[in-house]
Amino acid sequence: MFTMRSLLSLSILFAVVPAFAAAQSLEKRHQIALRFGVWNQLTDARTEVGSGGVSTTVGSTGILGGVAYGHWFKEHLALQISVSGMAARVETQVSAGGVSTKTAVVAPLLVGMKYYFPRSTYGSSIRPFGGASVGAFVGNQLETETGSVVTVVARTATAVGGELSGGADFLLSRHFMVSLALGINLMTDFNEPIGGSKNYSGPHVMLNVSLLLGG
Repeated sequence: MFTMRSLLSLSILFAVVPAFAAAQSLEKRHQIALRFGVWNQLTDARTEVGSGGVSTTVGSTGILGGVAYGHWFKEHLALQISVSGMAARVETQVSAGGVSTKTAVVAPLLVGMKYYFPRSTYGSSIRPFGGASVGAFVGNQLETETGSVVTVVARTATAVGGELSGGADFLLSRHFMVSLALGINLMTDFNEPIGGSKNYSGPHVMLNVSLLLGG
């Protein structure tokens, strides 16, 4: 299973390569990234057998994935726009009356800034940073019941939130970069539960694999 320990192991491996990479500037350049991470949510699997049938519930895996765009205004300051998603819950119930399936996804849509420090790392292949983003956390839940008829019920909820993070960028070459960040998501409550919860605030570890353009 892809876990926080797996992410940290990969980050150590990637961190070795930039030590031999040539220094370069990122000012005015663009970034397109794939994001892989682990949220604080834990896997919870439960199977119940009753007179009505079998019910299997799988909670959030905590696996977070998405895409991001970045642009460096200056060597020390960059724009960051990200769209991510996490499967919050999957539930299947089997009974004499039919099959019921519920799925839920939570997706942070965030815009923020990254600040690089100290000044001595500008132009180097390993660049520590701190970041902050704000935006919306969109939750979507879909319920499908199959019996004599098929019934589909969809529900969407939105909450305001943001992210605080810190980490480092590792430049592998002029056009490729990986980033490791530790952060925390903070959000207000959904107006109704999505995937069994109204709030998904908590820490995360994120690994970005980026293509660098321009410059």
